[in-house]
Amino acid sequence: MDTLPEITSKLNNTILEAMAEIQQPRSPFQIHKFVINQHQTPEMQYSQCVTEIQALYYTIKTVTLDMKIQEIKMNRLRESGDAIDALEADKLELGLEQTRLVGIGAFRELDTLIAIFESFPKQFTRQEIDDAQPAYWKQRLDRQAALETLGGSQAGAAHLNALLQIEEPNMGELK
Repeated sequence: MDTLPEITSKLNNTILEAMAEIQQPRSPFQIHKFVINQHQTPEMQYSQCVTEIQALYYTIKTVTLDMKIQEIKMNRLRESGDAIDALEADKLELGLEQTRLVGIGAFRELDTLIAIFESFPKQFTRQEIDDAQPAYWKQRLDRQAALETLGGSQAGAAHLNALLQIEEPNMGELK
């Protein structure tokens, strides 16, 4: 066999649409329970939410600029008339296709984080977040010690902590 079979003949529109439909690295449940709820105080939850939004914002903006650069390179390669350049342009186009697919998930995560941001009863200032640090760390360390005692090991404690984050079982005294 000199070349591989044409892959596009293996995938129909239903499969391609399914690929787009499932795009999102972290589900809303994961973002809310394991990213935001990893913190026990509203100030730190708010801070985590804003930090996550910031990271996605700059990632999306950078990727968008990179995509524009790739499109220009792709067009230049195709205009050269060279067969190898045309194949290189096809590779760039494939990369753009994959990036667009990943972008669907990034925007879904961003929408989830914006909804969480908008659910906070107030926006905390840096000073309010800093002022809440002693109580936050006392609560976090007390919880960690209690979980390690109950879990019998760090792995057991991590498992119990994950259960607390999703609010199963109801272990309110450890919150």
